[in-house]
Amino acid sequence: MSDSLVSTLGLLLCLAPALVHGVEVIRPLWARWVVNWVLPFFAPGVPKPKQFLTHDTQLAMLDGALGAAPDERRRAGEDYIFLMLFEQRQGALAFLAIAAGVAYGFAQPLADRHMLHFILAIMSALFMLVNANHAGIRFLGTHPRISHNGRNVGLVFAPFWALSTALNFLAFQAATM
Repeated sequence: MSDSLVSTLGLLLCLAPALVHGVEVIRPLWARWVVNWVLPFFAPGVPKPKQFLTHDTQLAMLDGALGAAPDERRRAGEDYIFLMLFEQRQGALAFLAIAAGVAYGFAQPLADRHMLHFILAIMSALFMLVNANHAGIRFLGTHPRISHNGRNVGLVFAPFWALSTALNFLAFQAATM
């Protein structure tokens, strides 16, 4: 495989998060599209419209979580829910920034892509570790609410991100020679 192909594949794999989550910048509750249309395949199964989350259901779930907070901690509960959705939007922005960097990288010769591949190799390695954790390997923190489909996402995407890590590392090495 040529160095150019390794670089191109490494860059392309790193577009996945922006393609899946980029819309969450506009509305963080649009994550339900992933829940409704993507995660059922990890069951494995197919999407079932009767089981889909709706905007109103999501708001009711958030309101229920807030309602579970004691009155003296209501403000902290409101801030926590705000922070989760705020960070979701920031995460989507970061994915879009990565996608912009990848698009720019495609316009550069291989020798000038080294910094981009360095960053993407680190990102991919960390994504691999988080997905491996969701799949059941407990060496990187804990997630208190891993769903059945979430575990399966980890099983599928830990190897995906391992491949991305390897490709970006190899492309980084090729670009710095």
